[in-house]
Amino acid sequence: MVVKITHISGLKLKAQIDDFEIISGQIDENSPQEGPSPSSLMIASLGLSAGLDAVWYLKNHNIHDDGLTVEVETLDLEDPNKVRNFKVKVDVKAELSEEARAGLLASINSCYVGKTLRENTGINYELNIESPYNEFTDRTRL
Repeated sequence: MVVKITHISGLKLKAQIDDFEIISGQIDENSPQEGPSPSSLMIASLGLSAGLDAVWYLKNHNIHDDGLTVEVETLDLEDPNKVRNFKVKVDVKAELSEEARAGLLASINSCYVGKTLRENTGINYELNIESPYNEFTDRTRL
């Protein structure tokens, strides 16, 4: 999967995911947010992933629920640049046996985003620079 991020203007970026666009940021520091922050999107992704796995588990086990909600809370805010602990709370309105409860919890615990965050994930950053100047421009004068 490849997600392309494009700078729109100011502090605003666009993520292109398949046929969907997500806007994050704002025009400048004094303007209103035009979309969720990247950290909020990460937290939402964790909740969406856990929720989707919960819904799939219920569907595959023919368990009807009268509403499912997921709440994700960040538990430590000592370092504003990093979150170390999340609490994912899934509320299900359904009659569940102990076996179904254990299965549902196992399903939620194995969600894609949660597993990725828990495990030692490698991230490789690559920087490509395209100069706006052509080879004939004398860059020393700029």
